[in-house]
Amino acid sequence: MKALLIIDIQNGLTKKKDLHDFSLFVNTINHSINACRKTGDLLVFIQHNNKQLKEFTEEWEIDNRIDKEDNDLTVQKLHGNAFLDTNIESILREKNISKIIVCGLVSHGCVKATCLGGLKLGFETTLLKNGHTNWDKNAKIKINLVETELIDKGVKIVEFK
Repeated sequence: MKALLIIDIQNGLTKKKDLHDFSLFVNTINHSINACRKTGDLLVFIQHNNKQLKEFTEEWEIDNRIDKEDNDLTVQKLHGNAFLDTNIESILREKNISKIIVCGLVSHGCVKATCLGGLKLGFETTLLKNGHTNWDKNAKIKINLVETELIDKGVKIVEFK
């Protein structure tokens, strides 16, 4: 069994600026969520809490274009690395999950930090191709740099088809 970690796809980030290839990003995420539901793999929605994304505000909510169901597991975080000061590691270990697939926002921030955090904890860590993005003017370059850096550190890149 594996887990799909869906990071910070919250209104305060998705509606802030134009995200690079947003339609492809949303389609990739939703396709992956549905594939995991069919196989019984764990879905973990992660929400960042900070001044911009205050808990229980509209900005903090998961974007409604993402296929999240009310009963899906949701974890709150305060840091870029979703493993830091959360119970995600214990949830995964309890369910005997050794493989994680990371997706969400933003490529060079929380997505990268969570991939590195997962590796450090010994999880087989995969990044979802087209399942992470950002709003930088050089977004594609940043995405490619992050993917290259993570591959060099042992993260695999996977494309759901």
